[in-house]
Amino acid sequence: MVDLHPDPLREVRVAKRWALAGILGAVLVLLPIYGLTLGLTAVELGFVLSPAAVTAFIAIELASRWEYRMRRRYAYPHQLGYELACIHEFPRACQRSAQLIGRWLQAHAVVVAWLTEDGQALAPVAAYGLPGGWLEDSTPVSLGGRTLREALQDQQFAFKRGAVKDPWFGGHFDDGQVICVPLVSRERPEGVLAIAAPAGNSEVRDQRLLAALGMVMGLALDNCRLYEGQRAHTEHLQELNRMKSDFLTTVSHELRTPLTSIMLAAEMLMEDEQAKDPESPAARLVHNIVKGASRLSSLVADLVNISREDEFKPRLELDRVALADLVASAMGIIQPLVAAKHQTAEVRLEAAEAAVFVDRLRFEQVLINLLSNAQRYSPRGGHIVVSTRSARGETVISVTDSGPGVPVEDRELIFEPFYRGDRSGLGLGLAIAKSLVELHNGRIWVESAENGQGSSFCIALPDQTAGRPRPLASPVAR
Repeated sequence: MVDLHPDPLREVRVAKRWALAGILGAVLVLLPIYGLTLGLTAVELGFVLSPAAVTAFIAIELASRWEYRMRRRYAYPHQLGYELACIHEFPRACQRSAQLIGRWLQAHAVVVAWLTEDGQALAPVAAYGLPGGWLEDSTPVSLGGRTLREALQDQQFAFKRGAVKDPWFGGHFDDGQVICVPLVSRERPEGVLAIAAPAGNSEVRDQRLLAALGMVMGLALDNCRLYEGQRAHTEHLQELNRMKSDFLTTVSHELRTPLTSIMLAAEMLMEDEQAKDPESPAARLVHNIVKGASRLSSLVADLVNISREDEFKPRLELDRVALADLVASAMGIIQPLVAAKHQTAEVRLEAAEAAVFVDRLRFEQVLINLLSNAQRYSPRGGHIVVSTRSARGETVISVTDSGPGVPVEDRELIFEPFYRGDRSGLGLGLAIAKSLVELHNGRIWVESAENGQGSSFCIALPDQTAGRPRPLASPVAR
């Protein structure tokens, strides 16, 4: 662990003491040697050695002061930055800064003031050397409608030497001087460091030192504020995530009871219709109801899993499935919705015998999500096209609609959970579709339709028509 001494200039002071001790030792050694060798009296020895000793003393004093001044300009800002880097609470960082600077510069008092949220005033946030309770009783200083940079340029915070009369230190000190240093972050003043010091204090007259302290302190404190804001934002997101999980849990459990009733009623109705005529339109419609209710039950189970784990990691049961069967099954589910809006749906298969290595139930869910989106955003009487093709060792499935299209800036965001570009739905369909596609080692994206009207959602899966299936990637959390 790095051990930083409270006084960062201790080395300079120690070096000065050793140099003075060396001069004194040299004088004490040379006095008897010169006296015995040259036969000089004490007065003569003093006359010979005094100029050299005095010269050496003055040289050491001047050199130490210069070194002290140069080292101070580096050491104080460096240690201030080191101290503040470990503090992430803005008030605590301000208080620590005031304490360090007050001690280093031997000031009567120090006040750290920061711009208010509206940028119209400076509010004290930390103080050193002032009576207890002063900070709670202090009031912000108005900038008079100007920016802080303009107020500093107009010397609003410049006070003359003599009696200290200002909004912060007035009445607490009989005499002295007040120096106000701008706290600069990203080339913009964000606050002021006010220092009340004795009139003869040389540290507060070092403009380079004060400027360096203002820059380091301003940047560190601004970073503290940003960190606090980010932490508050993270806590807010965590709270929203908790509320989301509670909502999903409640909705999923509330859906299960009526869904079970629908399933039982539809199965009983399907038995009656199949007993009469299995090929009748009513039997086919009831079969679609049962199949849709079964799929809805699976989706409700997924909602429960998402609410419990905050992840979507379903277990896949993979098999080689004919692509034509997958598309036909998904189209059968969505066909009533298409007919209700007088839309048309077309299937264009490049190869009727094409197959993919997927979990049939899960991948049908992907296609249904894409088809339901296409049906929802296509206008009344619109046209939907499902097409397949092979390209560069992949099987590409495209679902093209005739809707308004997806803006370029939203094409990545629409696959994020709970993102709703049009403020409709829960924003889960495309997110679940992306997770399932990636679990199959595939890719999903959206692009503009070839005719420039509508969108085309594309899925690319590894081609499994020849050879053994490729190993699947590990589940991807979304």
